Amino acid sequence: MSPGADHGTDLFSFAAITDEPLPEVAAAGHDRCIIPIKNECLDAWLSPDPNNLAAMYAILDDRPRPYYEHRLAA
Repeated sequence: MSPGADHGTDLFSFAAITDEPLPEVAAAGHDRCIIPIKNECLDAWLSPDPNNLAAMYAILDDRPRPYYEHRLAA
């Protein structure tokens, strides 16, 4: 932090967890795809039990599997 910065301000940040792309995402030329986390899993994800790594992997495995479409822009 810079000198004189307010140490009470919030830091808004994020991280994107990625995995191998779905076939239709790879066909569009991407080599990674974001892993979406279900809304009902957000609290568990944001406040993990440090002794239960398996629960974190279960959240990543139990994800929505959308289908993505793409088309070439003119």
